[in-house]
Amino acid sequence: MALSWKQYPVEESDKVPVLTNWTPLIGWMLYQSAVATYFYHKLIVEVRLDDASGTLIAKIKQRRNGYSVDVSGNAARAFFDLRDVANSVLVDTVFDQNDTGVPFRAIHKVGKNTSTKPFSVNGDNTNDKTQIQLLHVKGFEEYSLSASASPTEQSGTSVTDVEFFTSASLPLMTARNTDPDYIQSNAFNVFSLSSSTKRFLSDLEQSATGTIVGSSTETNPGEVYRNYVQSLGDYHTVGFLNGTTDFSGNCYKIQVTYYDGSNQLTQNSFLNSDNDSGTDRGGKAPNLVSTDPQRILYFGCGTGNLTFQSVHVTSRPNNANNSGWTHYTIQALDGSDSAVSALYYFINQDGSCKGFKIRRLAFRNSLGCYDYFNFKMKSTSTIEVTRDNYNSMLGTFNKSRWRYNNTQRGKTTRQTTAILKETLQTDWISEQDANLLEKLVYSTDVYILENLDTDFTEGVVITDSSFVKKTVANDKLIQYTINIEYANPINTNS
Repeated sequence: MALSWKQYPVEESDKVPVLTNWTPLIGWMLYQSAVATYFYHKLIVEVRLDDASGTLIAKIKQRRNGYSVDVSGNAARAFFDLRDVANSVLVDTVFDQNDTGVPFRAIHKVGKNTSTKPFSVNGDNTNDKTQIQLLHVKGFEEYSLSASASPTEQSGTSVTDVEFFTSASLPLMTARNTDPDYIQSNAFNVFSLSSSTKRFLSDLEQSATGTIVGSSTETNPGEVYRNYVQSLGDYHTVGFLNGTTDFSGNCYKIQVTYYDGSNQLTQNSFLNSDNDSGTDRGGKAPNLVSTDPQRILYFGCGTGNLTFQSVHVTSRPNNANNSGWTHYTIQALDGSDSAVSALYYFINQDGSCKGFKIRRLAFRNSLGCYDYFNFKMKSTSTIEVTRDNYNSMLGTFNKSRWRYNNTQRGKTTRQTTAILKETLQTDWISEQDANLLEKLVYSTDVYILENLDTDFTEGVVITDSSFVKKTVANDKLIQYTINIEYANPINTNS
């Protein structure tokens, strides 16, 4: 007899995590080639955190399915879907993990919250759960050798698989593996920071070839990733896989370079880990990664984040050396200063010429980190009030007289609930930005970000029930209106 895995979610050598949300099933096929002499036979999968001695989080037993590789039916196999098991130990990174106080401050403002730490590890501030988790999956059997005996677990004979799991997704056909031994392809390795074509954990798509700003002297950058920020106060983070051994990720630093058109103004590199004096920067060098919180890092790269960080003062957008900047770029570098990510542009997008207030939304993307979008055109606010009213009889009766007080009322409001709603409108946008906006509509975790002075963010809910995809070919010019509702009601005195 021989116990083995017939199917895995991913091949370990691919060095990519198992994506728990790209398909309804993520599974293992456990196979036993000879069960003819067994009674009450079951196949078992046991799941533990980190390794074979880690905390047990699930044990699942199944009888064989109906498939057999031989006519005698001596072989047995069962499929185990561990999607819900994995998701039970995964969380979104909502808070800056450098914060030790209560209440915790939002991850979007990493670098402001603690000015010496522009990086943050992932997790939930309790160290109980993380955004990415190593799980040890062990397969074995249960059976008895006679019909009169009770079955016992045979855990001494087993097969194991160790994988990283993260709450992320890719398009179904992109992530499908053509090898029948595996379910998910290695397509996620485009996010392993190891060359200049690799990507941060963002749904932002490459823009078409063209200049970044309207400067005729600027060198054509080709296809790039374009973000838009106001000159001060827009918070933005990029998440990335971290770990040379685990994911072939080699990001030792992130370089920030400011430009005035084609002219370079300043350039600084932010170390992912401690500097030479031992100052903690909030991250972890990729060759030293040893824990799940260190395996996905966040870097604060918006103008709001960079304004408050104190690691490189000349990388502040309001620094005199950056006067008149048109855009800046960020790029991950290895220990030898070679690029290990694509170049991401942040283009100065100050307020509308019509005077509209820019509204900025942050939203969890399909990869489990955050993307950001500025609504530059007219926005309107509506307060929707719900009243709990009752009617009471006017006057009082004390057995001797009926009295009426002219301050009494018949209809009375017991309680009011006030909900703030906003309608946001984009400027004319590209197809790439439209595709990013589509991910916003899908997202279940959305925030509105206020500028500079506030430490906290407001949760909002997208209330649109449909999203009409627009293209340049069909629509010539692309513009969207999005409706949001604040997640918490307005405090009233009722």
